[in-house]
Amino acid sequence: MNSSGNKYNNELENCQKQLSQLQAENEELLRNLHAINEKLRDSEQLKGQFISNITNEIINPFTSVLALAGNIQQLKEGEISTAHRMAELIFEEAFQLDFQLKNIFAAALIEAGKDELKVTNFSLKDLSDHLIQYFRVQLQKKKIRLSVNFTNETDSDEAYMFSCDREKLDLILKNLISNSIKFSAENSSVEVELNKGNGVLSIEVSDFGKGVQPEKRKVIFDRFKQLDEKINSINTGHGLGLSIVLAYAYLFGGKVSLTDNFKGGSRVTVSIPECTEVNEWDDLEGFLMDSETSY
Repeated sequence: MNSSGNKYNNELENCQKQLSQLQAENEELLRNLHAINEKLRDSEQLKGQFISNITNEIINPFTSVLALAGNIQQLKEGEISTAHRMAELIFEEAFQLDFQLKNIFAAALIEAGKDELKVTNFSLKDLSDHLIQYFRVQLQKKKIRLSVNFTNETDSDEAYMFSCDREKLDLILKNLISNSIKFSAENSSVEVELNKGNGVLSIEVSDFGKGVQPEKRKVIFDRFKQLDEKINSINTGHGLGLSIVLAYAYLFGGKVSLTDNFKGGSRVTVSIPECTEVNEWDDLEGFLMDSETSY
């Protein structure tokens, strides 16, 4: 009887332990579900704000371009200097609009899971020349010097050839450089270091702005977040462009890290493995171009 009672007590104790464990697991599941619901609510709200901001960022430049073009039509002879200034403003608005639309379309494809690699073999030197020319006006306006340096072991033409999706690599670099220019003081510099070795392209983009606090470094890679949530413009905040950098790096099988550059400012490092096979897009190469925290 004693043995039977002990057996019963042991079984009861085991059942109680299992019940306690199930209750703890249930409570943990409920907490996780609550956290997920909170994130979903935040996500929906942020997406709504994001779409509203995107709409403004498209409509406002179009409105400005139309107004400036109309004013140019009304100019009289001898007002060439005014026409030049208006043409500069039209270029600035069109440049920002073009850049934002490229990011919007890229983000839409990423969100839909419909992006794919279009691999070509191209010259990194040609790409760097294109980038310097692309940002020429923005650099001159803020008196910022952009340097693109290579640290290859040899200086042969072949050493600068690289195989990957050139269009996506181009957008990665443009977003990194654009952010660096945006958050750099006048008369400073933006430095780009490219190193190709062991089948991997390492990209380092450094600026000399105010930097990013460690606790905010993950936030800036969120597609719907900005460092300053009071700023309701993708043009003045982090987020969309850097989220594309992160998504494309993952698509390439690479990674992204953000650190201080030890001179004041930030350094973003992106590593991209070289694609081993060039696909049919190679023929369209010319057409396609016109403390550390890792993620």
